[in-house]
Amino acid sequence: MSTESTDPVEPPATVAPAPEETETDESPKKNNWLKFVIVGVLAVVLVGGGVWALTSLNGTKVGDCVSASPKDVDKPDGDWNVASESCGDTSATHRVAKVLKSADEPCPDEGIYEPVKNGGESLCLMPNLAEGNCYTSGDDGAFKKEACTQESPVKIVKKVDGLPEEGTVCPEGSSELRFSEPASVYCMGVHEGS
Repeated sequence: MSTESTDPVEPPATVAPAPEETETDESPKKNNWLKFVIVGVLAVVLVGGGVWALTSLNGTKVGDCVSASPKDVDKPDGDWNVASESCGDTSATHRVAKVLKSADEPCPDEGIYEPVKNGGESLCLMPNLAEGNCYTSGDDGAFKKEACTQESPVKIVKKVDGLPEEGTVCPEGSSELRFSEPASVYCMGVHEGS
């Protein structure tokens, strides 16, 4: 008996040399640079978004409407509760007339301003008044919007931007409430409708 195998003998496999690495668009150097750019862009977006959120959510600017009241009614010179509101909302008792650089800076001379501290901010608030609306004065001195009735003590019959000469813009029978910042005149009369 023969011990020879009838299976054909396969020649030994040859190993092909490994291809040399060449820099392509998908090379690690290009990917690292791209990762660096993406991380940089994300960092700028996150930091910018954080600064925007801090200034727009906590910062108060001139013209904003707020509801405002002293945290302690026995200490009106202390911190106040100030919350942003829509100007048409009945709870919006005040409007920000000026944001002060320091607590020592005074509010403007002409007008009814309430100097308040809200956290780290010092503000000058003025009543949130609008032409055509009626108001009463609350125990805290703030004007409160109400429905116009025969008993309404005050109605804003006209609002004028700027500070024209006294006695030249309000209708007869109404009185002027003047503010130097923002420069405006409110003509206060009595509601005559039902």
